[in-house]
Amino acid sequence: MFERYNLDLNVDEKTIDKTLPGIKVQLGALQRACRDNGIPVVILIEGWNASGITSVSGEIVQAIDPRGYNLYSIGAPTDEEKAHHLIWRFCIKTPAKGRFAIFARSWYSRTLAEQLSGLNWKEQLKESTSAIRNFERQLVDDGTLVLKFFLHISKEEQRRRMIERERDTLTGWMITKGDWDFHHQYDLYLPVIEQIIEETDTPFSPWTVVEATNPLYAGFKVISRITKALDKIVSGKESPSKNYRNISHKYKKRLDLDNVDLTKTVTKQDYSGQLREYQDRVREAQYLLYKRKVPLIIVYEGWDAAGKGGNILRLTASMNPRGYEVVPVSRPNDNELSHHYLWRFYTHFPKAGHITLFDRSWYGRVLVERVEGFCSEDEWKRAYNEINEMEQNFVSEGGGIVKFWLEIDQDEQLARFQQRETDSRKQWKITDEDWRNREKWNEYRGAVNEMLAKTDTLHSSWTLVESNDKFYARLKTLQTTIDYVGTLL
Repeated sequence: MFERYNLDLNVDEKTIDKTLPGIKVQLGALQRACRDNGIPVVILIEGWNASGITSVSGEIVQAIDPRGYNLYSIGAPTDEEKAHHLIWRFCIKTPAKGRFAIFARSWYSRTLAEQLSGLNWKEQLKESTSAIRNFERQLVDDGTLVLKFFLHISKEEQRRRMIERERDTLTGWMITKGDWDFHHQYDLYLPVIEQIIEETDTPFSPWTVVEATNPLYAGFKVISRITKALDKIVSGKESPSKNYRNISHKYKKRLDLDNVDLTKTVTKQDYSGQLREYQDRVREAQYLLYKRKVPLIIVYEGWDAAGKGGNILRLTASMNPRGYEVVPVSRPNDNELSHHYLWRFYTHFPKAGHITLFDRSWYGRVLVERVEGFCSEDEWKRAYNEINEMEQNFVSEGGGIVKFWLEIDQDEQLARFQQRETDSRKQWKITDEDWRNREKWNEYRGAVNEMLAKTDTLHSSWTLVESNDKFYARLKTLQTTIDYVGTLL
């Protein structure tokens, strides 16, 4: 692929001096237009070591308002980042609506540095590029403009620049043994980089390869391409959101709420006897997860008053509180609304060896947001695939997910609502919104069944919990969690 590019390509310096200032002024104006129109922009500057990533990034930021962008210089991951999956550290850095995120190196460099070191690097690379394509497509579907540039120089040019930097007392520290090791393997990495670029050069986030032998030309080409792309978006000639869907998930046998046996019960005596035993086993499972650095997500969804809070309380009763977090999910705030809707959940994903319990979750997009009209039809229909991809990425990198739907019938819900209204200790649990939601029971039931059908996958399955009897429901979630952790270890 790279052989197609003429690395001596150049533009007359006088031409650059004459036209570049005007392009930068236009770029600044387009940035402000993106801000006013709520268009988020991601710019990736990738390339060989010493290819000019820093200088090109500097040219970009000189042309735009510093209050409207974040520049991320991506190096080796921190201990916190190592404890999460590859994409996590970049997901949480994606821009809010109207802002720019500029990555001086990105998930591509980290994929190359981290994935190629393993014995199964070819399989790891395949999984990583698939996750990257999904990640970028989700951003674009949500209205983000993604622009990717790879600065290409020859092996000889790289060697010349590295020697030049080493001889300069101001830049000598920049060249490390690792840089030279990478240089000596230039010919080995070349076809791998070509493969990564070809596999992630998509209609929704294409690559621009920049002939970077001349630094002035490289900066000129990158800024010109960014300006042109932004102009198309701002002028309405092109939309960043094109709904590039890629549904390829394997589903389990279809679940249906009509098949849930709500007559299942357990006696109080049996409940008391088994509860402590199960809680002890949950504590043991937590320590094994921590010891083996396996992160676990537990999702609780269900009808209002189905018993999610009490269930979570029993599940965590014997856990070490330093090793888990319970995340209660309510309406998103303004900052969360300005990002992709999955962004606020990524920020709470557990690190290696830890557990996060979500009291309601990202499934709100296909339940309450769908039924109440808080998102568009296209957004909630698109969400099934986005959720499956997010969960698959988490599991494929060593995590585990348990998903519970707590099912009760309408009569039981009514009884619990009425009890909450008359019990002063529980009145805070019942709201007017709960009663409004109850009036739409059939709409919600249809949405739940579709959610189960489209997100009960081989890598992340649902467990339906018969919850008319709270004792039975609590024991079932404890036992299910214990059994699932056993499959991870």
